[in-house]
Amino acid sequence: MMATSKQYIFPLIFVLSGLLSYSQISSLELPEKAIQLDSTVRFGKLENGFTYYLKDINNPQGEVIMKMIQKTGRFHEDEDQTEYAHLLEHVGVRDVEKYKDLATVLTLNGIDHRAFTAKLSTSYTLIIPQSDQQKLDLGLTVLEQWAGGIVIDSSRMNMHQGSILGELRPIDAYADDFYNKKGKILLRNTGFPPADNNKSLQSIKNLDINRLKDFYRDWYRPDLQAAIIVGAINPDSLENVLRNKFSRFSIPKVVRGTSRAIDKFKYKLTGENQYEAINDTINSKWRLNVISKRINYNFKYRSKKDYYLSILQNLYESIITKRKDEYTMQYNPPFSEYSTMYYGNGLASSQISIGLMNIELDHDPTFIEKNIIEAVKADEIMHSNFTPEDLEVAKSKLAVTLGEARNSSDLARAYENNFIYGKAAPSEIVSDELRNLLKNVSLLELQKFADSRRNLLENSDFIFINVPESLIPGKHRIEEIIKKVYGSTIPEYRSPFNKLKSIENLTIKSKDLKIKVEENDLGVTTLFFDNGIKVLLKPTKPQTPEFENRIEFLGFQPLRFNGNSNWYNSQVLAHNYASKVGTGYHNHFQIEQFKRDHNMVLNFGTDNRNYLIEGNFDRSNLKDFFNLLFQYIRVPEEDAEAFNYWQEVNRKRLSPFAIKGGSGFFRDKIEKIWNPKIPGIDESTFNSISQEELMKTYKEHFSNFNEYTFIITGDFQAQDLIGEIRPYFTGLPVSGPREGEKIGMWKNEWEKRNDTLFYGGINQSFSEIFLPVEIEPSIKNQVVLDLVNSAFYERLVKVLRLDCYAPGAGGHWINLSDSLYTFQITYNSELGNEGKMFSNSMDEIENLKETGIDEKWLESHTKYAGQKFKSQINFFGYFNFWPEFLKNSLEEGRDYEEYILKYPGIVENFISIDDVNKAINDYIKKDNLQNFLVLPK
Repeated sequence: MMATSKQYIFPLIFVLSGLLSYSQISSLELPEKAIQLDSTVRFGKLENGFTYYLKDINNPQGEVIMKMIQKTGRFHEDEDQTEYAHLLEHVGVRDVEKYKDLATVLTLNGIDHRAFTAKLSTSYTLIIPQSDQQKLDLGLTVLEQWAGGIVIDSSRMNMHQGSILGELRPIDAYADDFYNKKGKILLRNTGFPPADNNKSLQSIKNLDINRLKDFYRDWYRPDLQAAIIVGAINPDSLENVLRNKFSRFSIPKVVRGTSRAIDKFKYKLTGENQYEAINDTINSKWRLNVISKRINYNFKYRSKKDYYLSILQNLYESIITKRKDEYTMQYNPPFSEYSTMYYGNGLASSQISIGLMNIELDHDPTFIEKNIIEAVKADEIMHSNFTPEDLEVAKSKLAVTLGEARNSSDLARAYENNFIYGKAAPSEIVSDELRNLLKNVSLLELQKFADSRRNLLENSDFIFINVPESLIPGKHRIEEIIKKVYGSTIPEYRSPFNKLKSIENLTIKSKDLKIKVEENDLGVTTLFFDNGIKVLLKPTKPQTPEFENRIEFLGFQPLRFNGNSNWYNSQVLAHNYASKVGTGYHNHFQIEQFKRDHNMVLNFGTDNRNYLIEGNFDRSNLKDFFNLLFQYIRVPEEDAEAFNYWQEVNRKRLSPFAIKGGSGFFRDKIEKIWNPKIPGIDESTFNSISQEELMKTYKEHFSNFNEYTFIITGDFQAQDLIGEIRPYFTGLPVSGPREGEKIGMWKNEWEKRNDTLFYGGINQSFSEIFLPVEIEPSIKNQVVLDLVNSAFYERLVKVLRLDCYAPGAGGHWINLSDSLYTFQITYNSELGNEGKMFSNSMDEIENLKETGIDEKWLESHTKYAGQKFKSQINFFGYFNFWPEFLKNSLEEGRDYEEYILKYPGIVENFISIDDVNKAINDYIKKDNLQNFLVLPK
């Protein structure tokens, strides 16, 4: 599971019987008695033991969350059933009695579905953004199917096995192996069993389907199940439906007990420290990981005392995180990594809070102890001398989080945890009363809590990486160092970081340029400035309240190449430099913190055709955003330390131990093959450029905004914005035509090829397959292509899931003006199996061309396509349709207004089954197939 981006989120799931009014409260004075469930939740248990939670809440408006919770997980497996709980979850998402392919049925009805297997539970979730009776009925039927209608079909097991095996294969094998190596050390003295990935792999490969059926019969039973429905619902009518649907399930005659699984879930912290040395075969740097293990009170929230301890933990983490951020916002901090939630506290199922301090030890034995002392000193200073101001700031932040309006997702999660772990789940009124505990936390008690969390003399692990054993300080020496630091006078904490409150306004030398303003029927306002700059404004409605008053900004300028590789590389590097350093007014760390504090993004990058300037910000921060943009343009940070930092960041990004994700880590090499005349950028490029050369190019690069187009979308009124942004765009420097010819994508678009690329740090293969074809880019053809893409995706993914967890398949335009389109297939594979997967995908393409689609498929998919199109053009949220659509349309010369106006009518009224099947046969061609295979170096 991914950790949330909000650092101080705190679950409000507690109940208090009376109002608290203590002048000072100690955790020792609070009762440990479990808090009762919120009485406003419709809670019930049927005679067969089946449990349900129903809650009517219309936040977000119209949304309904439906969950089927199975109090069964990995710890319920027998030795010969390893990974079967997870496998059964994958089966359940697709194979149920009533629906041949459940996942597709849900998608076409606009219902998001998720599932997750934990140590003690398996959860199946439906998210209905705008519910109606038809979707609610479908959701209830699906919950019923998950409770007792999962089909374990031997003819489909290959797909589910392959999906699990693909999920167990890490994309970044180096990072995964290294983390697991440390994880086994951390859990070794806790009594909590570590995962055995190899055992899981072998168990799935040698699946015994009868034992999988045994697991299903033993554990998927009503006394271990709960339905949770939260949102815009009528609990009275739903309760009757639930009772009717789920009363039919019976408990097996022989019931297995759950005590063994619950015992495995228990852990202990003995106070013992561990000292270990390991090697890193890729990253040769000497370093020390100091990892602390503490009780995670944010997991154990059942009583008033638990609640109070959770408050203390969150206040502590808020202060320490703030101080850590300040310490690391300098070029030579005492530690290179520091976290109070290492890997999201995922070890021991989040019951243990994991802290990390990574200390760089250089390669000089004389500096090892010195570096350890400096880091431990910094750690102690950060934990000491909390001030009243620290406490008040932390309280204010936590109060905001605690005071956030509860939504359907939060409540559904709270009831899920109540069912699985017995965690408390309160009413809103009682939660309000509980929040008073925050006001009564004293500085003395918080400081005591911090002292106990800081103590590295207990429940801490010291893992030396790459350091020769003869040079590693022994256990007693490390303890001596820590005790000596702890015994010295602790200086008052002083932030090394000067926080920004606003961005200074550079005098904008704007010219009195004329602007031509045009508005079309789509509500797109285009501003044509006399300096040649074009700005498009497209207001759109926010999907949810969190996107109100948000503005998204995209600027693009064509990449050009004059035949000089050094010139081209220096231009690209100069543009990249702006994203990794500061300005002459503020350093990089100050600006990054300012952007975080103000929910602002500003990045400088490139795609395969353009220089990009991308950002988003709140309407109220518009001036700060543009002021910062102009600071980057006019006064880049020219410190030697800033330049060295930029070089080091990019060296790491290009190193063998760089983080890998998806297929992005090898896409640069593919694009280099497509367009071989464009120079490549590697580590040597960063090493060879001097600061003087880079700064000279930087100033030249940002002195000419000729050919720039800017697209501004989001929640605003165009006429209100024009006056505010006008001075900035008229103030951008434009100095005439730019050098070189435009870079187009895929200069080798028609060349059939079969290339193998090699990378370190992976232990599987990756494949990208392209099937380019020439297609007339009419609107009707686009509608048909979107439907063909759906069929292509469904059929290819189904066969590729036999061996891959998350394959991809679809199509996109390579070059609209050249009528060039490509279908694309993406997957990873166990080494040696990629050939079979390629053959399977090619065979499936032939099957698709032979069988095509039928009327029922077309009816459901045209309806879905029409609804999806209308939704994405009218609303924006985490996904914003307009920026990339407008950018691509302008680049390719597409009449985007006609496209938007005609698309819905064509998809709903003018597409026949013959249109789609003919396109499948005519457009999916292997004549110019390009196969890129990525293998371990």
